Amino acid sequence: MSSLQGCCTLCSILLLLGGNLGVLVEIRQDSVNGTVGQSVLLPVSYTLSSASGFPLVIFWMFHNSSDRLISCAVQNCSLSAGGVPSDCSAKCFAHHTYRGRAELFPQNGSLLLRDLQLRDSGVYRVTFRSSHQTWDITLTVHEQCWIPENPGPVTRVPCYVFGGYYCFILLLLQLCWCRAKSREASNTGSRSVPRSESGQSRLQHGAALQPQ
Repeated sequence: MSSLQGCCTLCSILLLLGGNLGVLVEIRQDSVNGTVGQSVLLPVSYTLSSASGFPLVIFWMFHNSSDRLISCAVQNCSLSAGGVPSDCSAKCFAHHTYRGRAELFPQNGSLLLRDLQLRDSGVYRVTFRSSHQTWDITLTVHEQCWIPENPGPVTRVPCYVFGGYYCFILLLLQLCWCRAKSREASNTGSRSVPRSESGQSRLQHGAALQPQ
């Protein structure tokens, strides 16, 4: 292989590496959980080797849809010594079905989704067009658990919850109580009979003493 061919090959490799290493993307979580009605952040971060990486186009897609959920053309950013962008100027466009619900942060590429619904569960793909690479994050949306602030009155637990043994004891106690009440009632009735008879005798005796 000639030196010219070797030089051209080396130049091609450097161009490819430069295109891929110009933007270094980091996916902090490959799966995220959310709750219906709440908001969730799909976190991404990136660094740039130099300001020549601008303008930078970032866009998100949902599942295998051909429509972009949201896209952002980052015009310029202030870069730190490590290439971390800040104070970015950008133009972002959301699909009409996500307007007011989706927000893309140009300084890191993260996606914020508001007012989550169960149908929002799935795989989200972010693409940095300059690097021609994509990264996926799976979102799982869960139902919201409602806890009443003022719980109602305590509900009595049915007897069968405690088992037949306890039911039998309760019934036995109730039966004993009924029998005791019945005995008390019968004793009261028997004691009242002599009183009535005695009173009747006194009435008869008084009638006999009256003058004819």
